[in-house]
Amino acid sequence: MTTRPTRETLLIAGVELFLAGGYDFAGTNAILARAKVPRGSFYHHFVDKEAFALAVAEYYYEAHLPALDRALGDDDRPPVERLRRYFEALARDFARHGHTGGCLLGMFGQELADRSPAAREALARLFGRWRHRIADCLREARERGELAAPLDCDETAGFLLDAWEGALMQMKLRRSGAPLAGFLRVVFGQLLPSG
Repeated sequence: MTTRPTRETLLIAGVELFLAGGYDFAGTNAILARAKVPRGSFYHHFVDKEAFALAVAEYYYEAHLPALDRALGDDDRPPVERLRRYFEALARDFARHGHTGGCLLGMFGQELADRSPAAREALARLFGRWRHRIADCLREARERGELAAPLDCDETAGFLLDAWEGALMQMKLRRSGAPLAGFLRVVFGQLLPSG
């Protein structure tokens, strides 16, 4: 049996605790207890809690990349369908978890952006990478004549992420998948209808 490296064990514990209650909810002691590692291990890998949180955000995004790339890189499907199926899969995952949690990047953006310029910049970079992948899919749809109206792909990708993050916030408030279903209906029924 192989054991996970300590740094990764800490990052996984961070994802779980931060998603459960946010940055302020998860103190260092709770993180250490969840990871079952000594305090020295934490400070061996991370300067402080903020540095840890930003490493957790990067880990969270990197863990999401295979699903994103699989969905948006599926050349057997038209680009807008790929995008729709990607967001539908995310919505199903939130339904499996009782419409709790949310997007860790969005949660950290709400909690850390006003406190730390470094956190704001790091999170903006991660959102930018996510937005870029969506914009590339939209560009492919535009080149293939799949979009019904001409759109600025970068601006539209940014809008989609902003709308998705807002829908996730409403999902958490209402403990309901209705905001995600509304996002899907409006985006893929009105904003990005095929043809």
